[in-house]
Parts: sequence; C-alpha cells; structure tokens
Amino acid sequence: MTHPIELHPRRHVFHGHASGVAAHIRRPADAVLEVKSSSTLPVIGGHCESKVGRTKMGKWVSFQSAQTSAHGDYVSAAQGLATTRGKPFEEAATMTKVTARVQGLTILGRVKIADLSLGMEARSAPGTVEPSIRLSGNKIEGVSIDGAKLNIKLADHIFKKYHTKKLLAEAFGRLPDRHKAMFLPCQTENGDVYEFPEANGYVKATIVEKISWDGKPHPDAQIHGNVVRVPGLGKIYFGEMFIATDSRRLTIVRFQLGSDDGGEVTGGDGQTNGTSWPPPPPPSSGG
Repeated sequence: MTHPIELHPRRHVFHGHASGVAAHIRRPADAVLEVKSSSTLPVIGGHCESKVGRTKMGKWVSFQSAQTSAHGDYVSAAQGLATTRGKPFEEAATMTKVTARVQGLTILGRVKIADLSLGMEARSAPGTVEPSIRLSGNKIEGVSIDGAKLNIKLADHIFKKYHTKKLLAEAFGRLPDRHKAMFLPCQTENGDVYEFPEANGYVKATIVEKISWDGKPHPDAQIHGNVVRVPGLGKIYFGEMFIATDSRRLTIVRFQLGSDDGGEVTGGDGQTNGTSWPPPPPPSSGG
C-alpha cells in the first residue's frame, strides 16, 4: 500500500469539548447519570453548543441550568477559504475555544454552588513552536457546605500569562510561593513541590490560589489546598488541570463521594488542544 504525500498534507486536527454536569454513583447501587449539556468538535472544527434547564438527577445532583459550547475555525476566513483552493493547510492559523457554565448546582442537598464557569482558548503555532492555550472567564461563586460559606480565590491569570508548558516551566522558579503551591506533586509520598512537577509529559495543577471560610467555618470540614474534605460526604476538588505540550484539561469541580453514597460528580469540565498532523520535522541543529 502506498500513501502519496499530496493526499495527506499537514493540517490542524481540531479537538475541543466541554461538559456541564455528570455523575457516576457506584453505591449503594450503580447508577450512571448521563452527561447534561455536552459540546464537542469533529476533526474539521465547527461550532457546537448545548443548553439544559432545571434538572434533578436522583437524590444526588440537581442544578438550575447548564450550558456549554465548543468552537473551532481558522482565525482568518480568507485563509480558511484559501485551503479549499489548494493553499497549504499549515499556513492557516486556527483557534479553538470551549466554555461551560453551571448555575444552582446542589450535591446531596449539602453542597451548593451558585455559579461556576469554564473557559479555554487554543491557537495553533507555526513549526515546532508550542500552541498557545489560555484560560479565560473561569469562576466559582456562591459555594457553601451545610450552610457554611467558602471563598474560593482563583489565579487562572498565571495560565493565561504563561500560555505554553515551556513558558510555565521557565517561569516556575520565579513564581511566588503561593503560586508554586498551585502545582501538584507527581509522587504521592512527597507533598511539596520544589521543581516543575512534570511526569510522562504532563503537569497537574490547580487554578485555585486559596480557599477560606467566609464567616463561621464548617464544624467538621477541612481545607487542604484546592481540596475540601467533608466527613460523611467525601472530598471536593476545585479547579484541577492537566497540562501537556499541546493540550489542557480543566475540571472546575469534582466530587469524590465516599460515605453512605459512593461515586463521582463533575461540574464544568473541558479540554482543548493545538495539534497538527503530520508533525513538523524538528529544527535542524546546523553545522
């Protein structure tokens, strides 16, 4: 079998998706609760959006509204048009954006989040340069646990300013301690991060700078970085993100239920990347 090069030109492979609310309860009975509001792109890009109104998912989850969108296209309409007339795809810059918003999220009647939003935008880059992936419009507001209010301070501007993994790695040593603490360790036996914590091409971080009680604290819940442990409920993870050379995966909130009810719930999850195929050849070393 032969593969003529002209039949397989280098082009951008669009990828972007966002989901509103999803859950998989595993005990006392197994219940997979289908994703509510989901948007995803085909490899050619395009536009997809989804809106869902007031929904109740068993006794576990309810929300007032959820909406998502995924959009991918050439930055210049003229360059996109030129690809249909034989111009190289790689000369047309691309942009992919994903968003999600959930309002009035309630978990087991105990945890309430008034409003959460996710936003990421990826732009392709020439040659071997990493694509730019910036965060924008992320928020977590009106959070309470059994009536005790939480204040969640985000610092997603760090990942907007340093919008490639290379830029993050170069800047890591200069970041203040409060921002270095947003990068999570690769090894579970050591909870401190002193160097850029990359493993198998990925870095795990959080967009949360600080969580604190707003007023009277919960009598039993404990705050650990971007995680809140709630006896009788489980653990709540805020603003988790996986960073790779050509992608970001962000989850605004994830519940790991582990008491009478066991399972997982997510609110506001999305991924985008900047991949071209075939990949460009590495730069010549010269000489």
